[in-house]
Amino acid sequence: MSNNLSIKLVINSLQHSPLALLLVLILLFSSFSAAAEWKIITHTDTNSETQTQVAFSENKDGYSLEIYKDSVGAIRTRFSLNTALDMFAKRTCPTYQIDTRLIDNRSINDAPCLTDMVWSEFVLGYVTNFNVTSAKLNALMNGSTVTFRFMLENGSYMETSFSLAGSKRATLSVLGNNITITP
Repeated sequence: MSNNLSIKLVINSLQHSPLALLLVLILLFSSFSAAAEWKIITHTDTNSETQTQVAFSENKDGYSLEIYKDSVGAIRTRFSLNTALDMFAKRTCPTYQIDTRLIDNRSINDAPCLTDMVWSEFVLGYVTNFNVTSAKLNALMNGSTVTFRFMLENGSYMETSFSLAGSKRATLSVLGNNITITP
């Protein structure tokens, strides 16, 4: 009997406490902001007017990360620098590490990344019979954090990280509901 009375007193005091209300609002806001780190945007090819849905995240430092399916069914991730004033060092691919997994800087089948002055892109897998076999894509969708390390043309070494909270929802949305991911 005293346990039930104690529980009722705690619930009653929380219902009338501004501090409890503030705590609930903070918890709700933080869960929405984590999921909102990844969103879906549309890229339009200016030559063909073809539109591509992209899972997109921009971190606090202004770097961006995208995951998308191209016109031939390749699943790609693109890491972009935060300013056009910086450029990647020539002939180098950034490394990336998802949580505590091994550091990598290659696409599937040990192919090098595709790189431009301000972005680098990795092929994560190919859609075959509505399936993508890719441990890297699976890790990006189910991990917590991905960290990129890279050299700039001026010799500076840089590192930046992205939260992967919400990446699974956004990625599955752009790939299509009929696609399955096999690690």
